[in-house]
Order: sequence, then structure tokens, then C-alpha cells
Amino acid sequence: MLRKLAAASLLSGVLAVASVGAVFAHECVISSRSDNGDAGATHSSRWGVLSLADILGFINTEIPGQENAFLSPEQIEWAVANRGDLPLSWVTRTDKTIAEGSSDPNLADGKGLDHLADLYGEQVAGLYFEALGH
Repeated sequence: MLRKLAAASLLSGVLAVASVGAVFAHECVISSRSDNGDAGATHSSRWGVLSLADILGFINTEIPGQENAFLSPEQIEWAVANRGDLPLSWVTRTDKTIAEGSSDPNLADGKGLDHLADLYGEQVAGLYFEALGH
């Protein structure tokens, strides 16, 4: 019975990580933009900073079965401190989803216009599940 429970928990975690694309798929970033370019973009009303801590504060609402499993401030702090190579924040488009519905093969190549879920979705979801254990 314990093995079945462990297997079910593992499977649900894997499925949840796989479905995290919707969490912040609408968050558009310009991967090739320099730090100075990002800083300049934040002076526009159309671009803003989205922190990893912000995402960790709401990611559970988008993961099936985790809607009520909010991270505590301490868990978010732990996750940010143990984020590995994940950035602390991203400059994202705030007024629309750029290239929504596009079939452009270059959209998610990490070199230009990208969506955060394509670049970091699995890592952020994995970090969320790790933080739940702390």
C-alpha cells in the first residue's frame, strides 16, 4: 500500500510539472536583450519586473491538484535562496501576450522572443515542489 501511495504521489508531481506551461505562458521576455536593455524597458508602461518570488507565490493556483498548496513566506525564501541557475527576476510584457498563437519556430529558442514557461517552467515547478518539503 505504501508503494502505491508513493507511486501515485510521484506520478501526480510529474503530471503537475508537465502541465505548468499554462502558469506563466503569457509572460513574454526578450531573451537576447542585455541587462541595460531590460533596465531601459522597465521605464515603459508595457514592461515590468516579475520576480521568482512572485511566481512562487501563485504558481500553485495553476498546477492541477495544488490550488490550495500555497508556499509560506519561509518556503518562498528557501526556494529563492536555493534556485540554482534560475534568475531572480525577468522583465516581462505586461499588457499583452506577444505572438500569441504564432507558429513561428523561433519563438521558443532562447534567443529572442520567448515565453517564460518555455524557458523555465519545469525548473520553477520543480523548485515549487521542493519548497513544499521545507
